Amino acid sequence: MPLVESLQTMAPSSSSSHHHHQPQLNRYQVLNVVSRGSYGVVYRAWDTEAGEVVAIKHELSGLSRSTLREIKILQSLPRHRSIVELKRVTVDERGKVLVVMEFMPSDLSRLIAVRKKPFTALQLKVSMWRILKGVCFLHENGVLHRDLKPSNILINEKDRIKICDFGLSRWENGSGTYSPGVGTQWYRAPELLMGETNYTGAIDMWAVGCVMAELVLLKVLFPGDSEIEQLGYIHLTLGPALQMMLSLSAPMLTAAGVDLLFSLLALDPNDRITANHALKHPWFLEF
Repeated sequence: MPLVESLQTMAPSSSSSHHHHQPQLNRYQVLNVVSRGSYGVVYRAWDTEAGEVVAIKHELSGLSRSTLREIKILQSLPRHRSIVELKRVTVDERGKVLVVMEFMPSDLSRLIAVRKKPFTALQLKVSMWRILKGVCFLHENGVLHRDLKPSNILINEKDRIKICDFGLSRWENGSGTYSPGVGTQWYRAPELLMGETNYTGAIDMWAVGCVMAELVLLKVLFPGDSEIEQLGYIHLTLGPALQMMLSLSAPMLTAAGVDLLFSLLALDPNDRITANHALKHPWFLEF
């Protein structure tokens, strides 16, 4: 599949000329702005040909490196129900690149922010199962996500979960030397905080552990303001303090659930559970 489809799909639309800030296309009807960033705008739009709602990333000054990386990775992967779908990359009549993605109305960080009562054991299990399926699929296909966090885990009305934002992702290479300063600090594994460049998919598993704790506690587990403070939080909280927090505020988490969480948050990446093993964890068999 070529990176950018031919321009024939993008005939100019006469009616939208007064909306000079919106992409001009006749296939997509812009419904609303989802988010605005320095790089561009994300729209929610109706795809009149496919008859579905899509998300469109409209980059203002050409494709950013992170968007190019995301496109390459998503185009290289087979489809998977726990990974957001890249529908197409196309160009509007002014030559602005449009990245058309599957639309998902919410994400875990928004869900956690509005929760008044804890999730049930079943809700937790289904969410964690789907996240782990997605991460397992990525790792089996040689992709490190490197920025897993609640806002990059999309959800829809049916509680389908899809991992998104592959702008920091990369393929695992033989040498295993990468940049340590990746990902959002609160979800960054201890080895990254220590400047380790020779890391593995275990960094994603740490982030999954932080996400699991956040789903259980409904707040960020390690909210450090700096890398040093981040390490301090990890060393203060892991162990008895976390056990205590869980026994007080997470009655839905059984001993097996606590065991899975601590297996994800092992300080040594070699001891950290893999996605494949996590899916076989006894916690998922307790229904």
